[in-house]
Amino acid sequence: MIDKPIIEFINYIQQYTLLSKEAVNAISSLVLYETLEKGTLLNKEGKTCKRLYFLKSGSLRTYFYQNGKDITHWVYPENNVITSWHSYITQTPSKDYIEIITPSEVISLTYDQWQELYTKFPELERFGRLLIEKELALIDDFYKGYYFLSAKEKYELLVTAIPNITQIANLGHIASMLGISQETLSRVRK
Repeated sequence: MIDKPIIEFINYIQQYTLLSKEAVNAISSLVLYETLEKGTLLNKEGKTCKRLYFLKSGSLRTYFYQNGKDITHWVYPENNVITSWHSYITQTPSKDYIEIITPSEVISLTYDQWQELYTKFPELERFGRLLIEKELALIDDFYKGYYFLSAKEKYELLVTAIPNITQIANLGHIASMLGISQETLSRVRK
């Protein structure tokens, strides 16, 4: 019997590709399921990110430090796959942090486990490709016009990408993500 959180992860994958029973069983036998508290770091600068995470519930953010200042790069709501993308894909040390910002349930597999699964189950390789395409399209759409947008337009773009952003992230993280002050964010939201 497969646990409910793992079934939700399997269902997420099956949005991209149908899985054989053997693939489902292989994934189920390898996944790590964790309940994590706010403030937990999944990865940090200088550490190679070895896991791809599925955020079943809760929220997290990716951030980095620039001139000693904490800069939020992105906030992820539940039902998303997250990692330190550059570090994970290239298996090199990360330049950012992944932090749980609300109590969360996370399911993960290692880079090596995914590589083995891709070899054994071509449908999972399709999942990996489609997932990366989706992430690349989101990043491209968000950042293409980002540098030319007003603070209000940046906020509207963010709310389009993550409609519940104000429920899952604090205003400081949102302002940092948009590259604006909290005061400007407060004016924009009014």
